[in-house]
Amino acid sequence: MGISISLENRRKMMIDPSLFARQPRALVEEIEEYRKETERLGRIYELHRQLGTTLDLDSMIEAFSRWLVPVMPHNLVAYRRFGRRLHTACSCHGPDRQVLQEMAQGLMAHPLNEKRSGELPTVGRFYHLWPLDPEHDDCLLVIHPCPELSTAPFLHLEEEVLDELRGPLERAMAYEDLYDQARRDALTGLVNRRVFEERATMEMANANRHGQPLVLACLDLDHFKAINDRLGHGEGDAVLRTVSQTFARIVRDSDLLARIGGDEFAMILPNTPLDKAGLLMERLCKAVRALDIHAPDSAPLGVSVGLTQWQPHETLPSWWERADAALYRAKANGRSRVSY
Repeated sequence: MGISISLENRRKMMIDPSLFARQPRALVEEIEEYRKETERLGRIYELHRQLGTTLDLDSMIEAFSRWLVPVMPHNLVAYRRFGRRLHTACSCHGPDRQVLQEMAQGLMAHPLNEKRSGELPTVGRFYHLWPLDPEHDDCLLVIHPCPELSTAPFLHLEEEVLDELRGPLERAMAYEDLYDQARRDALTGLVNRRVFEERATMEMANANRHGQPLVLACLDLDHFKAINDRLGHGEGDAVLRTVSQTFARIVRDSDLLARIGGDEFAMILPNTPLDKAGLLMERLCKAVRALDIHAPDSAPLGVSVGLTQWQPHETLPSWWERADAALYRAKANGRSRVSY
């Protein structure tokens, strides 16, 4: 027996062909939006996962740089709170590394109120510089090689990513402040011997890995004992603070300056040839002499410096011993001078 379908039922069973045109497109668009959102959330999750592995600012910027590589290829990432040390992660080596770090210093030397972008024609690079927190005058810099990266996916995510960065960086900064209190000399504010030895070991490993020159300077004040003996320890403490501030104004952010104890100081100068380190130390000697500090019936305050370049695979005690021997030669040859 055949089956008869009425005209009305046939109409009910008919499907508007336009639905097939509209619905699949809408579904595809919805799936695509869902996919993009999933990828975005995955990237943000991965960023937090990497940032959450450390409270050290240098390591945190290094982690952010690694996270950023597949999103926005770059040469350098830098973070700085105005008046504080610059924290960088740089993929370049040798002279290129030093040039980019110096450019980062210049770009981030002043507080920033709004986003800046531009070209660095002398090195064939481009940069983006963002303010993170106007209240604290901190900012983030990315230097990259391609002008096309001005439309990179990261720039579409920048506002969100920068928001995600603020919290971890703020926590790291607070932790660094607390950590520094235990690792800095209370009188001068310079890092103490423990920090110096830790950082020296790290710099030795970096120099060995990248084949960069690394210099150690041992510094000892001349005629300081006369100030303590004749003017008192209060005046001696004030002189140590003044000398420390003088040193800090001259050394670079990349250098490590420490008070080792008493009137002894030490410096590590990364990626610096011995001759250039010598010129910097001569400036330090001249700056201390210019202070014109002296006790009654005593020679003016000066500083003697022993300077040595690290040799591959040399231990820190051996390196220190060579620098200390050079310091004694500076003392024996008339003081207030640099010896190698």
